[in-house]
Amino acid sequence: MNADLLTEFVANIKARQLLEPGDKVLVAVSGGSDSMALLHLLCRAELAPLGVFHLNHRLRPEAEQEAQFVAEYAQKLKLPVYTYESDIKDWAFKQRISVETAAREMRYHLLGECMEKHGFTKAALGHHKDDQAETVLLHLIRGSGLPGLAGMKPKRDRFIRPLLPFTKEQILGYCRAFDITYHQDHSNFSREYERNKLRLELIPLIESKHNPRFRHHLAQLADIAGAEDQELADQVRRMLPELAYGKYGVTHLKRDKFCRLSLAFQRRVLQSLISEARQSPQWASFEHIETLRALILHNDCFTYKLPQLTVIGESNNIVFGEPQTPEWEPGPLPVPGTVSAGDFRIRTEIVALDRDYTCDGQGEDFALDALRLPLVYRRRQPGDAMQVFGGTGKKKIKDLMIEAKIPRYLRDHIPVICDQEDILWVCGVRRSEKGRVTPDTKAILRIILEDVKTLPS
Repeated sequence: MNADLLTEFVANIKARQLLEPGDKVLVAVSGGSDSMALLHLLCRAELAPLGVFHLNHRLRPEAEQEAQFVAEYAQKLKLPVYTYESDIKDWAFKQRISVETAAREMRYHLLGECMEKHGFTKAALGHHKDDQAETVLLHLIRGSGLPGLAGMKPKRDRFIRPLLPFTKEQILGYCRAFDITYHQDHSNFSREYERNKLRLELIPLIESKHNPRFRHHLAQLADIAGAEDQELADQVRRMLPELAYGKYGVTHLKRDKFCRLSLAFQRRVLQSLISEARQSPQWASFEHIETLRALILHNDCFTYKLPQLTVIGESNNIVFGEPQTPEWEPGPLPVPGTVSAGDFRIRTEIVALDRDYTCDGQGEDFALDALRLPLVYRRRQPGDAMQVFGGTGKKKIKDLMIEAKIPRYLRDHIPVICDQEDILWVCGVRRSEKGRVTPDTKAILRIILEDVKTLPS
Protein backbone atom coordinates (compact mmCIF):
# COMPACT_ATOMS: atom_id res chain seq x y z
CA MET A 1 0.00 0.00 0.00
CA ASN A 2 1.34 3.42 -1.00
CA ALA A 3 1.88 5.47 2.16
CA ASP A 4 1.84 8.76 0.25
CA LEU A 5 -1.75 10.01 0.36
CA LEU A 6 -1.20 13.24 -1.59
CA THR A 7 -2.65 12.22 -4.96
CA GLU A 8 -5.82 10.79 -3.43
CA PHE A 9 -6.00 13.71 -0.97
CA VAL A 10 -5.97 16.33 -3.74
CA ALA A 11 -8.39 14.29 -5.88
CA ASN A 12 -10.86 14.12 -2.97
CA ILE A 13 -10.68 17.89 -2.40
CA LYS A 14 -11.40 18.54 -6.07
CA ALA A 15 -14.14 15.91 -6.40
CA ARG A 16 -15.95 17.19 -3.30
CA GLN A 17 -15.25 20.84 -4.21
CA LEU A 18 -13.95 21.47 -0.71
CA LEU A 19 -11.88 24.44 -1.88
CA GLU A 20 -12.63 27.19 -4.36
CA PRO A 21 -10.43 29.79 -6.06
CA GLY A 22 -9.60 32.58 -3.64
CA ASP A 23 -10.00 30.47 -0.50
CA LYS A 24 -7.74 31.09 2.48
CA VAL A 25 -7.62 28.06 4.80
CA LEU A 26 -7.24 28.01 8.59
CA VAL A 27 -6.01 24.54 9.64
CA ALA A 28 -7.12 23.35 13.10
CA VAL A 29 -4.01 21.67 14.54
CA SER A 30 -4.08 19.98 17.93
CA GLY A 31 -0.59 18.48 17.55
CA GLY A 32 -1.90 14.92 17.15
CA SER A 33 -1.20 12.66 14.18
CA ASP A 34 -4.41 13.51 12.30
CA SER A 35 -4.07 17.30 12.31
CA MET A 36 -0.30 17.19 11.73
CA ALA A 37 -0.81 14.96 8.68
CA LEU A 38 -3.57 17.27 7.46
CA LEU A 39 -1.32 20.33 7.74
CA HIS A 40 1.55 18.51 5.99
CA LEU A 41 -0.70 17.40 3.11
CA LEU A 42 -2.23 20.85 2.64
CA CYS A 43 1.26 22.41 2.54
CA ARG A 44 2.36 19.93 -0.12
CA ALA A 45 -0.86 20.34 -2.13
CA GLU A 46 -0.38 24.13 -2.39
CA LEU A 47 -4.08 24.66 -3.11
CA ALA A 48 -4.59 27.77 -0.95
CA PRO A 49 -2.82 30.12 1.50
CA LEU A 50 -2.75 28.54 4.98
CA GLY A 51 -2.81 29.56 8.62
CA VAL A 52 -2.61 27.41 11.78
CA PHE A 53 -5.14 27.46 14.64
CA HIS A 54 -4.48 25.81 18.01
CA LEU A 55 -6.75 25.69 21.06
CA ASN A 56 -5.22 24.98 24.47
CA HIS A 57 -8.06 23.34 26.41
CA ARG A 58 -6.09 23.32 29.68
CA LEU A 59 -7.34 19.76 30.17
CA ARG A 60 -3.95 18.03 30.46
CA PRO A 61 -0.56 18.86 32.02
CA GLU A 62 1.16 18.62 28.63
CA ALA A 63 -1.22 21.16 27.01
CA GLU A 64 1.36 23.98 27.20
CA GLN A 65 4.01 21.79 25.53
CA GLU A 66 1.60 20.89 22.72
CA ALA A 67 0.75 24.54 22.10
CA GLN A 68 4.45 25.39 21.89
CA PHE A 69 5.11 22.38 19.61
CA VAL A 70 2.37 23.46 17.17
CA ALA A 71 3.59 27.08 17.18
CA GLU A 72 7.18 26.06 16.45
CA TYR A 73 6.14 23.68 13.67
CA ALA A 74 4.02 26.39 12.02
CA GLN A 75 6.95 28.81 12.22
CA LYS A 76 9.20 26.26 10.47
CA LEU A 77 6.63 26.15 7.67
CA LYS A 78 6.54 29.97 7.68
CA LEU A 79 2.80 29.93 8.39
CA PRO A 80 0.96 32.34 10.70
CA VAL A 81 -0.18 30.62 13.89
CA TYR A 82 -3.08 31.66 16.14
CA THR A 83 -3.14 30.10 19.63
CA TYR A 84 -6.19 30.39 21.87
CA GLU A 85 -6.73 29.26 25.46
CA SER A 86 -9.95 28.31 27.23
CA ASP A 87 -10.79 26.71 30.56
CA ILE A 88 -13.04 24.01 29.10
CA LYS A 89 -13.84 22.25 32.39
CA ASP A 90 -15.01 25.47 34.00
CA TRP A 91 -17.12 26.41 30.95
CA ALA A 92 -18.62 22.89 30.78
CA PHE A 93 -19.61 23.14 34.45
CA LYS A 94 -21.23 26.55 33.98
CA GLN A 95 -23.12 25.44 30.84
CA ARG A 96 -24.06 22.06 32.39
CA ILE A 97 -22.73 20.12 29.44
CA SER A 98 -20.11 17.39 29.08
CA VAL A 99 -16.43 18.25 28.70
CA GLU A 100 -16.50 16.62 25.23
CA THR A 101 -19.40 18.82 24.14
CA ALA A 102 -17.87 21.93 25.69
CA ALA A 103 -14.55 21.34 23.94
CA ARG A 104 -16.24 20.86 20.57
CA GLU A 105 -18.47 23.92 20.90
CA MET A 106 -15.63 26.16 22.09
CA ARG A 107 -13.36 24.94 19.26
CA TYR A 108 -15.94 25.81 16.60
CA HIS A 109 -16.71 29.15 18.24
CA LEU A 110 -13.06 30.23 18.42
CA LEU A 111 -12.31 28.89 14.94
CA GLY A 112 -15.10 31.08 13.57
CA GLU A 113 -13.84 34.05 15.56
CA CYS A 114 -10.29 33.56 14.24
CA MET A 115 -11.52 33.21 10.65
CA GLU A 116 -13.47 36.44 10.85
CA LYS A 117 -10.62 38.36 12.44
CA HIS A 118 -7.90 37.21 10.02
CA GLY A 119 -9.81 36.82 6.75
CA PHE A 120 -9.91 33.02 6.38
CA THR A 121 -12.69 31.61 4.21
CA LYS A 122 -12.43 27.91 5.18
CA ALA A 123 -11.39 25.95 8.26
CA ALA A 124 -9.87 22.49 7.72
CA LEU A 125 -10.53 19.83 10.37
CA GLY A 126 -8.66 16.55 10.82
CA HIS A 127 -11.58 14.10 11.15
CA HIS A 128 -10.97 10.81 9.34
CA LYS A 129 -12.79 7.64 8.34
CA ASP A 130 -12.53 6.01 11.78
CA ASP A 131 -13.93 9.18 13.41
CA GLN A 132 -16.83 9.00 10.96
CA ALA A 133 -17.56 5.39 11.91
CA GLU A 134 -17.56 6.27 15.61
CA THR A 135 -19.86 9.25 15.00
CA VAL A 136 -22.41 7.15 13.10
CA LEU A 137 -22.39 4.43 15.77
CA LEU A 138 -22.73 7.03 18.53
CA HIS A 139 -25.75 8.58 16.78
CA LEU A 140 -27.27 5.14 16.22
CA ILE A 141 -26.93 4.22 19.90
CA ARG A 142 -28.46 7.52 21.03
CA GLY A 143 -31.30 7.24 18.50
CA SER A 144 -31.02 9.00 15.18
CA GLY A 145 -32.70 9.55 11.85
CA LEU A 146 -31.10 9.85 8.45
CA PRO A 147 -29.13 13.07 9.22
CA GLY A 148 -27.48 11.36 12.19
CA LEU A 149 -26.58 8.31 10.13
CA ALA A 150 -25.00 10.67 7.59
CA GLY A 151 -22.41 11.52 10.24
CA MET A 152 -19.99 14.33 9.53
CA LYS A 153 -20.21 16.07 6.17
CA PRO A 154 -17.07 16.62 4.07
CA LYS A 155 -18.14 20.27 3.83
CA ARG A 156 -20.48 22.12 6.16
CA ASP A 157 -20.70 25.86 5.78
CA ARG A 158 -17.08 27.06 6.03
CA PHE A 159 -15.72 23.85 7.61
CA ILE A 160 -14.07 21.15 5.49
CA ARG A 161 -12.83 17.65 6.35
CA PRO A 162 -10.34 16.56 3.64
CA LEU A 163 -9.23 13.43 5.57
CA LEU A 164 -12.65 11.71 5.76
CA PRO A 165 -11.78 9.10 3.06
CA PHE A 166 -8.67 7.94 5.00
CA THR A 167 -8.38 5.55 7.94
CA LYS A 168 -6.37 6.17 11.08
CA GLU A 169 -3.97 3.45 9.96
CA GLN A 170 -3.36 5.25 6.65
CA ILE A 171 -2.73 8.54 8.45
CA LEU A 172 -0.25 6.96 10.87
CA GLY A 173 1.47 5.32 7.89
CA TYR A 174 1.76 8.72 6.21
CA CYS A 175 3.28 10.24 9.35
CA ARG A 176 5.87 7.45 9.49
CA ALA A 177 6.69 7.71 5.79
CA PHE A 178 7.34 11.48 5.99
CA ASP A 179 8.84 11.45 9.49
CA ILE A 180 6.11 13.74 10.87
CA THR A 181 6.45 14.24 14.62
CA TYR A 182 3.24 14.46 16.62
CA HIS A 183 2.01 14.43 20.20
CA GLN A 184 0.01 11.51 21.54
CA ASP A 185 -3.17 12.62 23.34
CA HIS A 186 -3.37 10.14 26.23
CA SER A 187 -6.95 11.21 26.98
CA ASN A 188 -7.89 9.26 23.82
CA PHE A 189 -7.28 6.08 25.85
CA SER A 190 -9.44 7.09 28.79
CA ARG A 191 -12.68 5.09 29.21
CA GLU A 192 -14.20 8.18 30.85
CA TYR A 193 -15.45 9.48 27.50
CA GLU A 194 -18.27 7.75 25.60
CA ARG A 195 -16.60 7.99 22.19
CA ASN A 196 -13.44 6.37 23.57
CA LYS A 197 -15.47 3.44 24.88
CA LEU A 198 -16.80 2.84 21.37
CA ARG A 199 -13.34 3.06 19.80
CA LEU A 200 -11.53 0.99 22.44
CA GLU A 201 -14.19 -1.55 23.40
CA LEU A 202 -17.36 -1.87 21.33
CA ILE A 203 -16.02 -1.50 17.78
CA PRO A 204 -13.07 -3.91 18.33
CA LEU A 205 -15.48 -6.42 19.91
CA ILE A 206 -17.84 -6.32 16.90
CA GLU A 207 -14.91 -6.50 14.47
CA SER A 208 -13.41 -9.51 16.25
CA LYS A 209 -16.67 -11.40 16.83
CA HIS A 210 -18.90 -10.42 13.90
CA ASN A 211 -17.45 -8.36 11.06
CA PRO A 212 -13.82 -7.24 10.64
CA ARG A 213 -14.96 -4.55 8.19
CA PHE A 214 -17.51 -3.05 10.61
CA ARG A 215 -15.73 0.31 10.76
CA HIS A 216 -15.62 0.47 6.96
CA HIS A 217 -19.33 -0.36 6.67
CA LEU A 218 -20.27 2.37 9.18
CA ALA A 219 -18.34 4.95 7.14
CA GLN A 220 -19.97 3.60 3.98
CA LEU A 221 -23.40 3.96 5.60
CA ALA A 222 -22.57 7.61 6.36
CA ASP A 223 -21.71 8.23 2.71
CA ILE A 224 -24.96 6.64 1.46
CA ALA A 225 -27.14 8.28 4.11
CA GLY A 226 -25.45 11.64 3.54
CA ALA A 227 -26.25 11.65 -0.19
CA GLU A 228 -29.88 10.63 0.40
CA ASP A 229 -30.28 13.09 3.27
CA GLN A 230 -29.02 15.92 1.05
CA GLU A 231 -31.45 14.95 -1.71
CA LEU A 232 -34.39 15.01 0.72
CA ALA A 233 -33.22 18.32 2.15
CA ASP A 234 -33.00 19.84 -1.35
CA GLN A 235 -36.51 18.63 -2.20
CA VAL A 236 -37.93 20.09 1.02
CA ARG A 237 -36.18 23.40 0.28
CA ARG A 238 -37.89 23.52 -3.12
CA MET A 239 -41.28 22.62 -1.60
CA LEU A 240 -41.31 25.09 1.29
CA PRO A 241 -42.33 28.23 -0.67
CA GLU A 242 -45.59 26.45 -1.58
CA LEU A 243 -46.13 25.08 1.93
CA ALA A 244 -45.25 27.96 4.23
CA TYR A 245 -45.08 31.74 4.46
CA GLY A 246 -43.90 34.34 6.96
CA LYS A 247 -46.23 36.67 8.84
CA TYR A 248 -46.08 38.49 12.19
CA GLY A 249 -42.41 37.53 12.52
CA VAL A 250 -43.01 33.76 12.43
CA THR A 251 -43.54 30.98 9.89
CA HIS A 252 -47.04 29.73 9.02
CA LEU A 253 -47.38 26.22 7.56
CA LYS A 254 -50.46 25.62 5.39
CA ARG A 255 -52.25 22.79 7.11
CA ASP A 256 -54.15 21.31 4.15
CA LYS A 257 -51.03 21.07 1.98
CA PHE A 258 -49.01 19.58 4.81
CA CYS A 259 -51.60 16.85 5.38
CA ARG A 260 -51.32 15.76 1.75
CA LEU A 261 -47.57 15.14 2.03
CA SER A 262 -46.08 11.65 2.44
CA LEU A 263 -45.02 10.55 5.91
CA ALA A 264 -41.32 11.08 5.10
CA PHE A 265 -41.86 14.63 3.84
CA GLN A 266 -44.15 15.51 6.75
CA ARG A 267 -41.33 14.65 9.14
CA ARG A 268 -38.70 16.47 7.11
CA VAL A 269 -40.81 19.62 6.73
CA LEU A 270 -41.48 19.78 10.47
CA GLN A 271 -37.79 19.25 11.27
CA SER A 272 -36.80 21.96 8.82
CA LEU A 273 -39.30 24.52 10.14
CA ILE A 274 -38.48 23.78 13.78
CA SER A 275 -34.74 24.17 13.12
CA GLU A 276 -35.38 27.42 11.26
CA ALA A 277 -37.62 28.80 14.01
CA ARG A 278 -35.10 27.92 16.70
CA GLN A 279 -32.27 29.31 14.55
CA SER A 280 -30.32 26.16 15.34
CA PRO A 281 -29.19 23.11 13.35
CA GLN A 282 -30.21 20.97 16.34
CA TRP A 283 -33.10 18.75 15.28
CA ALA A 284 -36.12 17.92 17.42
CA SER A 285 -36.43 14.40 18.78
CA PHE A 286 -38.40 11.74 16.93
CA GLU A 287 -40.95 11.71 19.78
CA HIS A 288 -41.51 15.48 19.52
CA ILE A 289 -41.93 15.29 15.75
CA GLU A 290 -44.43 12.44 15.95
CA THR A 291 -46.45 14.13 18.70
CA LEU A 292 -46.62 17.36 16.69
CA ARG A 293 -47.48 15.49 13.49
CA ALA A 294 -50.38 13.70 15.24
CA LEU A 295 -51.68 17.01 16.61
CA ILE A 296 -51.65 18.56 13.13
CA LEU A 297 -53.45 15.59 11.57
CA HIS A 298 -56.07 15.06 14.27
CA ASN A 299 -56.50 18.21 16.41
CA ASP A 300 -58.16 21.35 15.09
CA CYS A 301 -56.54 23.81 17.50
CA PHE A 302 -53.67 23.23 19.91
CA THR A 303 -50.61 24.73 21.56
CA TYR A 304 -47.56 22.49 21.75
CA LYS A 305 -44.45 23.57 23.66
CA LEU A 306 -41.13 22.23 22.39
CA PRO A 307 -37.78 23.13 23.94
CA GLN A 308 -37.12 26.75 22.86
CA LEU A 309 -40.24 26.90 20.67
CA THR A 310 -44.04 27.07 20.91
CA VAL A 311 -46.06 25.67 17.99
CA ILE A 312 -49.65 26.91 17.62
CA GLY A 313 -52.21 24.87 15.71
CA GLU A 314 -54.98 26.78 13.92
CA SER A 315 -57.69 25.53 11.64
CA ASN A 316 -55.83 26.53 8.49
CA ASN A 317 -52.23 27.09 9.59
CA ILE A 318 -49.57 25.77 11.94
CA VAL A 319 -47.57 28.62 13.46
CA PHE A 320 -43.94 28.10 14.50
CA GLY A 321 -43.28 30.61 17.27
CA GLU A 322 -45.34 33.23 19.04
CA PRO A 323 -46.53 35.88 16.55
CA GLN A 324 -45.77 39.52 17.26
CA THR A 325 -48.70 41.62 16.08
CA PRO A 326 -48.03 45.37 15.74
CA GLU A 327 -49.32 47.67 18.46
CA TRP A 328 -52.08 50.20 17.73
CA GLU A 329 -54.18 52.60 19.76
CA PRO A 330 -57.98 52.91 19.56
CA GLY A 331 -59.48 56.21 18.50
CA PRO A 332 -62.21 58.10 16.66
CA LEU A 333 -63.09 57.01 13.11
CA PRO A 334 -63.66 60.09 10.90
CA VAL A 335 -66.51 60.12 8.36
CA PRO A 336 -65.29 60.34 5.68
CA GLY A 337 -61.64 59.62 6.40
CA THR A 338 -58.90 57.02 6.96
CA VAL A 339 -57.12 55.63 10.03
CA SER A 340 -54.49 52.93 10.59
CA ALA A 341 -54.75 50.11 13.12
CA GLY A 342 -51.72 47.83 13.10
CA ASP A 343 -51.70 45.87 9.84
CA PHE A 344 -55.01 47.41 8.78
CA ARG A 345 -56.23 50.63 7.25
CA ILE A 346 -59.87 51.57 7.86
CA ARG A 347 -61.43 53.88 5.31
CA THR A 348 -64.90 55.45 5.41
CA GLU A 349 -66.81 57.17 2.62
CA ILE A 350 -70.32 58.44 1.93
CA VAL A 351 -71.93 56.65 -1.02
CA ALA A 352 -74.61 58.27 -3.13
CA LEU A 353 -77.87 56.32 -3.15
CA ASP A 354 -79.59 55.80 -6.47
CA ARG A 355 -81.58 53.15 -8.28
CA ASP A 356 -78.41 51.35 -9.41
CA TYR A 357 -76.92 51.06 -5.90
CA THR A 358 -75.29 47.75 -5.00
CA CYS A 359 -72.84 46.86 -2.24
CA ASP A 360 -69.59 46.38 -4.16
CA GLY A 361 -68.16 43.86 -1.67
CA GLN A 362 -65.20 46.03 -0.73
CA GLY A 363 -66.44 46.60 2.79
CA GLU A 364 -69.70 46.92 4.70
CA ASP A 365 -72.50 49.43 3.95
CA PHE A 366 -74.58 51.01 6.71
CA ALA A 367 -77.60 53.33 6.66
CA LEU A 368 -76.02 56.55 7.87
CA ASP A 369 -79.19 57.91 9.43
CA ALA A 370 -79.52 54.77 11.62
CA LEU A 371 -76.16 55.34 13.30
CA ARG A 372 -75.28 57.53 16.25
CA LEU A 373 -72.04 59.33 15.38
CA PRO A 374 -69.16 59.78 16.05
CA LEU A 375 -67.76 56.34 15.29
CA VAL A 376 -64.82 54.76 17.09
CA TYR A 377 -62.49 51.84 16.37
CA ARG A 378 -61.11 49.75 19.22
CA ARG A 379 -60.14 46.25 20.30
CA ARG A 380 -62.68 43.75 21.59
CA GLN A 381 -63.54 44.01 25.27
CA PRO A 382 -64.78 41.42 27.80
CA GLY A 383 -68.55 40.90 27.43
CA ASP A 384 -68.73 42.45 23.94
CA ALA A 385 -71.78 41.26 21.99
CA MET A 386 -73.87 42.36 19.00
CA GLN A 387 -76.92 41.40 16.99
CA VAL A 388 -75.41 39.90 13.86
CA PHE A 389 -76.75 40.74 10.43
CA GLY A 390 -79.86 38.66 9.73
CA GLY A 391 -80.10 37.47 13.34
CA THR A 392 -82.38 38.26 16.25
CA GLY A 393 -80.62 37.82 19.58
CA LYS A 394 -77.14 39.05 20.47
CA LYS A 395 -74.00 36.93 20.16
CA LYS A 396 -70.72 37.35 22.01
CA ILE A 397 -67.85 38.68 19.92
CA LYS A 398 -65.64 35.95 21.36
CA ASP A 399 -68.00 33.27 19.98
CA LEU A 400 -68.16 34.97 16.58
CA MET A 401 -64.37 34.91 16.36
CA ILE A 402 -64.23 31.27 17.36
CA GLU A 403 -66.88 30.39 14.76
CA ALA A 404 -64.89 32.29 12.13
CA LYS A 405 -61.77 30.33 13.18
CA ILE A 406 -59.82 33.47 14.00
CA PRO A 407 -56.54 32.45 15.71
CA ARG A 408 -56.45 33.34 19.38
CA TYR A 409 -53.35 35.52 18.97
CA LEU A 410 -55.17 37.67 16.36
CA ARG A 411 -58.43 38.23 18.23
CA ASP A 412 -57.18 41.31 20.07
CA HIS A 413 -55.56 42.65 16.91
CA ILE A 414 -58.73 42.87 14.79
CA PRO A 415 -60.46 46.28 14.93
CA VAL A 416 -64.02 46.54 16.20
CA ILE A 417 -66.07 49.48 14.79
CA CYS A 418 -68.72 51.05 17.04
CA ASP A 419 -71.08 54.00 17.05
CA GLN A 420 -72.05 55.63 20.33
CA GLU A 421 -74.45 52.81 21.22
CA ASP A 422 -73.54 49.53 19.56
CA ILE A 423 -70.91 47.46 17.83
CA LEU A 424 -71.35 47.80 14.08
CA TRP A 425 -68.66 45.56 12.64
CA VAL A 426 -66.04 43.12 13.84
CA CYS A 427 -63.79 43.87 10.88
CA GLY A 428 -63.54 41.02 8.43
CA VAL A 429 -65.61 38.73 10.68
CA ARG A 430 -69.29 39.72 11.05
CA ARG A 431 -71.34 42.94 10.87
CA SER A 432 -74.36 43.90 12.89
CA GLU A 433 -78.02 44.11 11.98
CA LYS A 434 -77.92 47.75 13.01
CA GLY A 435 -77.61 50.06 10.01
CA ARG A 436 -79.14 47.64 7.49
CA VAL A 437 -79.69 49.46 4.18
CA THR A 438 -83.44 49.64 3.30
CA PRO A 439 -85.49 51.33 0.57
CA ASP A 440 -86.01 54.20 3.03
CA THR A 441 -82.27 54.77 3.56
CA LYS A 442 -81.26 58.29 2.57
CA ALA A 443 -77.43 58.03 2.72
CA ILE A 444 -74.96 55.18 2.99
CA LEU A 445 -71.78 54.97 5.06
CA ARG A 446 -69.31 52.51 3.51
CA ILE A 447 -66.54 51.19 5.80
CA ILE A 448 -63.66 49.48 4.02
CA LEU A 449 -60.96 47.38 5.70
CA GLU A 450 -57.63 47.14 3.88
CA ASP A 451 -54.69 44.91 4.79
CA VAL A 452 -51.72 47.29 4.65
CA LYS A 453 -49.32 44.46 3.68
CA THR A 454 -51.26 43.73 0.51
CA LEU A 455 -51.49 47.35 -0.61
CA PRO A 456 -49.15 48.64 -3.33
CA SER A 457 -46.26 50.64 -1.90
